[in-house]
This record gives sequence, structure tokens and C-alpha cells, in this order.
Amino acid sequence: MTADQIGLKVVGFIFATITVAVMVTTRLPSPAAPALGADTSSSVLSLVLAAMPEFVVGALVTVLLATNVWHLLPPTVRIRPHHAPWSDLKGLALPLITLTLAVTPYVSRVVRAAMIEVLESDYVEMARLKGLPERTVLWRHATPNAIGPTFQVMALNVAYMAAGVVVVESLFNFPGIGLAMRDGVRDHNIPVVQFLSMFISTIYVV
Repeated sequence: MTADQIGLKVVGFIFATITVAVMVTTRLPSPAAPALGADTSSSVLSLVLAAMPEFVVGALVTVLLATNVWHLLPPTVRIRPHHAPWSDLKGLALPLITLTLAVTPYVSRVVRAAMIEVLESDYVEMARLKGLPERTVLWRHATPNAIGPTFQVMALNVAYMAAGVVVVESLFNFPGIGLAMRDGVRDHNIPVVQFLSMFISTIYVV
């Protein structure tokens, strides 16, 4: 495996991470949901998705979107050697959807728990006693204090995506650093294994 190939796999990981982060952010429940009592269905869905392994989610997504049910997307990624990861955007849809569905439940539950804890705090109660509108209390006083744990969990999920999605990469033939690590170990390619280990360790530390 050449340095250019490793570089493309790292670029593919960065591209997938940014895309999944954007998709997760757009799919998170509203911070006002716990306060409004509208989070029951999202909590049940999050529990169901969190209980499902990534390969099960990927298989279900493939059956629904890449077979005779709805043949909307190709079942695998078809990126030619030495080509950029975004050269097959349609093929990247299924692995990115799978990763988003795998990551979102954990992040959304942290958002919900943090928001409920903040809404029970003294300064939020004081803001309500001052007569501030509920929308102002939620978005100006509660939400900024509930974002911290969310970013921590999203950062941990970035590290998880660096090394913990080999099954998803294998399922969809996605050229990520997880498969590169597997191939390096299989081929006894010590420099590749050392570089990817340092890269993944740096992501965890940072």
C-alpha cells in the first residue's frame, strides 16, 4: 500500500466524518423536546437503533434502498484506485446513512439527558420566575449549557469512526482507514500499521 493510497483513505475518513457529523446534527431532536413532552417517539426509536449492531443497520438499509423494495442507490461503493472519495457520491450514500443511524441514537440520548438535567437547575427556574418566555429560557439559558456533553460524545464518536467501523466498510466496500488497518495487519505492513495507529491515537487524544 503506497503513501498516496493511505492518504486517500485518510481523506475518505475525514470526508465521511464531516458528512456524518452534519447529518447527525440535522437529525438530532430539538432541545425543547423534553420540555414539551414530544420526545417519546424519538426516545423509542433511539433505543431500537442503539440496540442494533452496525452490520444489521447496514443490511436493513441495503435491503430497503438497494434491492427490489426501493432500488434507489447502489449497494456498494465503487471508487476507482487513486480517485477521490467523493468520486462516487451515490455509492457513498448507504454507508453514510448507516453510520449516521449508528451514531445518532447515542448523541440524541445525551442531548435529551443533558437538557432534562439543565431544565431542572436553579438558574433555569430563576429565569422562569422572572417571567421570561419559555422559548427564551430554552434557547438562551438552557441550550448553551446542554451543548457541552453533546460535543464530548460527538468527539468520541469521531474516534469510534476512525477504527470501529471496519464491518461497515467491509459491507459497503468503503475505502476507509479501518480496512486499511486490517489489510496492513494481514499483509504484515508495519509502517502502515504504525502510521494508522498513531493517527487513530491522535484522534482519541485530541
